[in-house]
Amino acid sequence: MTTVLVTGATGRVGRHVVAGLLAAGASVRALVRTPDLAGLPPGVELIQGDIYDASAVRRAAAEVDASFLLWPSFSADGAEPIVAELPKRVVYLSALNASSGGVWGDVEELLRKAGKDWTSLRAGGFAVNAQSWAEEFRVGDVVRMAFPQAGRPLIHERDIAAVAVLTLLDDHHIGQSYDLTGPEVLTQAEQVATIARAVGKEMRVEELPAADARQEMLDLGADPVLADASVNYWATLVDSPEPVSTAVRELTGHPALTFAEWAADHADEFRILSTAEVADRYVAALSAGRVHEALALTAPDTVRVAPLETGGEEVELKGAQAILENARRLSADIEYLAVNLLGPLLLDNRFAVRFTFDERNTRTGKHHRTTKLSLCTVTSGRITREEVFYYTPPSA
Repeated sequence: MTTVLVTGATGRVGRHVVAGLLAAGASVRALVRTPDLAGLPPGVELIQGDIYDASAVRRAAAEVDASFLLWPSFSADGAEPIVAELPKRVVYLSALNASSGGVWGDVEELLRKAGKDWTSLRAGGFAVNAQSWAEEFRVGDVVRMAFPQAGRPLIHERDIAAVAVLTLLDDHHIGQSYDLTGPEVLTQAEQVATIARAVGKEMRVEELPAADARQEMLDLGADPVLADASVNYWATLVDSPEPVSTAVRELTGHPALTFAEWAADHADEFRILSTAEVADRYVAALSAGRVHEALALTAPDTVRVAPLETGGEEVELKGAQAILENARRLSADIEYLAVNLLGPLLLDNRFAVRFTFDERNTRTGKHHRTTKLSLCTVTSGRITREEVFYYTPPSA
């Protein structure tokens, strides 16, 4: 059985790569920073570590046959020692303009210099990048952007993953670079209109100066040279849109998914969910152990109050990280044997869920049952507060 290491496995493309490899009968290993939040299928072997840590990559790559590389930085600085630790066979998620240099071209060159059996997936604009407009869709009726008439054939992440899976499992693709795009060119203004139709909401587009787009990239950590190059490239797309590639159809045997199909798949991300929708999805995610999906329904500054977990004091834990650290502390010596849920029970902008846990203390071997009630407040489609009340205290 082929064993494949997937980096970026918890991302939009990576999750589909993992699913596709499993469906094809491969064994999958994933390098993840936070295993308990990965939300990957049970059969995936999780290796804790960071893509920027060569020792972690070495551990993750031990005895694997191939790897899917997603280099997440705007710069290739630090990539050389990472590339050296990857297995011989590497499929790299690159970019359509890699031949012009930049981080994508630099990483491709590192793979060649390291003597890897490489394949480059030179993807054009990712449809998923349209999610940067989601907040504007949710709170208003105007999307502000530079170059609204810039045109690109945006590609669905599922198509990128499909090509990645087949190239990882077939050595005939070694040494090949594939240009991957969606099936049609749409301007950014047309992309907004397509999402608006999927959501059922009227939206307007307002053009911003190029300098503002550059600053947004700098705020995200981009190198000034890359920011300048990107803005200049977007400007060229107004009169010279990216060309459409047929590689997805030729490689996979099915036509590339349209942007309209992507918008339909992601419509919920562009609208405010009702309290009932949030509650149902939150409970469903927790019931299936998909913690990452449950956390995606919480606000970045969500607050959790559980006095019996904090010595009787009503301490407010703010943000997902603080809440997760508290959960790890409580469950450090606990094995959860079963969990039963009652709910959600709805009232206005709140919902309640009752959890009953059958637990075993791994130090003492004793079994214990804990029942608690979580009362969640929903604001603008996100959980902003959780108050926890125990019928029986959490086991020590």
